[in-house]
Amino acid sequence: MKPKEQRMTDIESQYPDQWVLAEVTRTDRSGRASHGIVLGHGGDSNQDDLVRQEIAFGKAHPQAQTFLFWTGRLIPEGLGVIL
Repeated sequence: MKPKEQRMTDIESQYPDQWVLAEVTRTDRSGRASHGIVLGHGGDSNQDDLVRQEIAFGKAHPQAQTFLFWTGRLIPEGLGVIL
């Protein structure tokens, strides 16, 4: 059974606080990934494995676009950022 295409927002909700590797299947008008197929996911300890998986997928599917992203908070609660 082939994995199904999902909206990126649904993927984020499905895998909270995880790294997600997705094949991009559609982009919005700005060129941002809007839909994709999940190729892999996991916590911080899985990030290196996902990068290797992304490289292997890219070699096997050179025309495909992938997106590796973190679904959790980018700035931990209680931490301030000055730009």
